[in-house]
Amino acid sequence: MIAFLNLGAWAVSAALALWMLIDLVRTNRSYSEDYLTSSAEGDIIDAETGETAARQ
Repeated sequence: MIAFLNLGAWAVSAALALWMLIDLVRTNRSYSEDYLTSSAEGDIIDAETGETAARQ
């Protein structure tokens, strides 16, 4: 029983790591480095505006 829980925990951990890696690649392709590192408040008005700006 403990072995199955251990394997399940490793599977969940691997799935989360893969998800984070995919998200990292998608984010880097969608937004420029300058956009991601800007710290000015109010740059992104809402999610829709940010998505539109990233696609242009």
